Amino acid sequence: MFKLFNDESEWEIFQNVINSSGILYAKSKSDKELLTKIRSMSWEDNTNNRPDFISDEIMIEMFEIDDIVTTKKGKKNPQREADARALRTVKNLNLDLTENSKILAIGDTRFDPKTESYIPDKTEDHHNYQAYIDNFKRICGKHLDGVSAYKINYPDRKLGFLIIDDATMYIPKESKLMRDVFYSLPTFDKNFMSLFIKSEVDFVLWAFNNKYVYVNGDRGQNSCLPDLVLVSRENYYTKKTRNYASNKMVSLEM
Repeated sequence: MFKLFNDESEWEIFQNVINSSGILYAKSKSDKELLTKIRSMSWEDNTNNRPDFISDEIMIEMFEIDDIVTTKKGKKNPQREADARALRTVKNLNLDLTENSKILAIGDTRFDPKTESYIPDKTEDHHNYQAYIDNFKRICGKHLDGVSAYKINYPDRKLGFLIIDDATMYIPKESKLMRDVFYSLPTFDKNFMSLFIKSEVDFVLWAFNNKYVYVNGDRGQNSCLPDLVLVSRENYYTKKTRNYASNKMVSLEM
């Protein structure tokens, strides 16, 4: 996971991504070279200005997305509310922690604090592919609106978006082969990539924080899905890019 603790800063998350020892994927030789370059260059925290991170040649804006069903245009996210509640609970335990200790608290959205009981729900009511698309379009759209300002601030640098993706893995219902899982990543779905086609974003770094495929009873350790993908403008659409129907996509979350 790229987001390791509840109190990590954007800068720390960015460092976790570019220093990742996970599986990396780039769609072409030039994309692979760009990814290697990004991981080796010197970066500066620019989160007080925008875009978030800058180097001598490249600038990167980072944002998070998920597949959680929200209300009021994303203002009420049940997973984040559950995480915040879990963090408060842990802190109130008065544990004997060292000064440098960090806490990772993940809440259960089925827990109702008013009744102190668990409310069963359907998986689709909590997260689904249409919510994944809707959340992405809403959040990415806001950052695309800021592209002209980023270009004004740093006119001679390439612009990339770093997407921290907390959604689970989705595949078409009829999929049976491992390669179907790979090509079901959002980097091959026009529902997502169409937003970049006419944009001034030069490349996208997609960091998957929660994409697991359970093989032979494991917890995803042996899945061969990439943890980090780089896609440049030339490869936003490829011959493998599809327009997936949200009602035909199912989550692999157990």
